[in-house]
Order: sequence, then structure tokens, then C-alpha cells
Amino acid sequence: MQDSKFTKLDPRTLTLEPAMQARDVELIKDKRLRSAQEIKQEAQDKAILEDLRNGVPIKQAITVFIVNDTYYVVDGFHRTGACLKYLKENPDSDLMIDALVIKNRTYQEAFTTAQQANQGHGVGVTKDEEYQSKFRTLIVNGEFDLTVSQIRNKVGCSQGHASHIAHGLKACKDALASFAGGELINLDDFIRQLTEGLEHKYLLPNSAWDSKGFPKARPLSDAVNGRDTTPDKDSDEWQQMKIKEAAVDMSRLVERYREDIFREGLRKAVRGAGLGITISQRNKWLEQAGSVEGDESFVVDDIESYGF
Repeated sequence: MQDSKFTKLDPRTLTLEPAMQARDVELIKDKRLRSAQEIKQEAQDKAILEDLRNGVPIKQAITVFIVNDTYYVVDGFHRTGACLKYLKENPDSDLMIDALVIKNRTYQEAFTTAQQANQGHGVGVTKDEEYQSKFRTLIVNGEFDLTVSQIRNKVGCSQGHASHIAHGLKACKDALASFAGGELINLDDFIRQLTEGLEHKYLLPNSAWDSKGFPKARPLSDAVNGRDTTPDKDSDEWQQMKIKEAAVDMSRLVERYREDIFREGLRKAVRGAGLGITISQRNKWLEQAGSVEGDESFVVDDIESYGF
């Protein structure tokens, strides 16, 4: 394979990106099956660590993609994790791990390969995990405009589930407009934009998200199609979700307008609104803060003091 070689690596130099793993037992609806999968994975992890303690090396090489000088593990999460636990117990050890290293790869290629890795060996993923893993891959790769038939072929699912994925992908495309056509470098920023974009338009309960921060296909599709998937608006869950959204919006406005201008705009906006929020006039606040008008360094009250 071009740009690839087998070598030995120090596990401490490798990056384990949690979101890259296809394994996500929280997606398994059957509690007994979910528990069984967790027990099997825990037993496998313990067995690998025990072998290392007994001087038995990792037999199967892991696969590593080099993306912008970062060494991402795309196959071998649990083997690498066991090595890291062993090294924590034995910090002076010179333990190395066999690896197939492939350079000059994109983050999307690393993500896609990692999603596929758990499906062929080890404690294999369930169908619930597999379908969500493939949905995540389509989002990360920007494959938003696939037809239902194309999705069926790629995911290997029913017509109905493919339709849900198609609706979800279109919603994700709108949420990720600023990432369109760009190379994904920082997954945290990508997920943050995705989350904020979707929550700005749809009321999605906590259960609509997987453990890696991606939306689940079916709940997102239901929201897109106007089906009620959100908690009651009088419920604590809904209120906390909207409070969080309001706080994020307020923080953006503070950053955009500067503390002084934001504060004065807020004072005028809430005046006479009956919200029980009292904000002193701009000049008085500046005087109390010990600043002069136009100074860049203002003393800022916490947003919560304004009633948010």
C-alpha cells in the first residue's frame, strides 16, 4: 500500500479519538443485549491487559493514520488502551506496539476507517450501533445529498430507515453550512457547529443525541417532519435546554458587541417588558466600573446577574 509501512510505535504517542469508535452501547435498545456487549468488551479488555502483565505482547498490529502530524488509531482502540493502562502501571517500561502506519490521510478518511473497524473483528457492533456509525460517517464526509436508494446501498438498511437518514442528512447540511466544502480538522468544532445549528431550528431532547455528540437519525428525522419528539414545554428538561440555548446566544452577543454595548442594548430591550430585570444606565455603570467611555477594558458583571 502506498504511503504505508509496518513499524513499532510508543503507545503514548498515539491519539485515541473517542468519537471515531463505532462502539456505542447506549444505542442498543435491548437492555440484556446491551449488558452482554458491555460484559464481553470488559472481559476482552481485561484479557489483553493481563497478557501484557504476563509478558505476552499484542499479537495483531493496530492501524494508524497520520493526519497533519497526528497519529490517529483507526483500528486497535482497545489494544492501544490496554497498552496505555499497562504503561500507567509500569511507567519505566519500553513497551512498543506493532502498527501499520499510513501517512498523508485526511481526518475524514481516518474517521471513516475507524467507524468500519469494529464491524469485522473483536466484539462486533450491533445493527443499532452499525447504522448510527454509518450515519455519523455520512455526516463527517459531507454526503448530504444522497437519494434514499443510494443510502440503502451504502448503509444496508430498510427503505424506511434510509428515508429517516435522508431527512437527517439534509438537516445536518443546513446546520453545517459554514463547513461546506472544507476539510475537517477539528472534530470538536464540527460537532459544536452541528449541535448549535440543529438546536437552533429543532427542539431535540437529550435522547436524540448519541454519546459522541451526533444526532440520532430517527429522532432528527421526526423533528424535521414535525413529529413531536420533544419533551413537554412545561417539563424541566425542556426548560433547561432552552435556558442553555439562551445562555449560548447571550454569550455570542457579548462577544460580538463587547460587554458595554451589549449591556446597554439589553437594558433597552428589557425596559418595560415586565421581566423583573433592572439594569443601571450605561454612564452610571461605567463610573462604578472605574472605566471611561470607549475604554476596551471593562469590568463585566456575570450574565446571570441580569436574570439569565
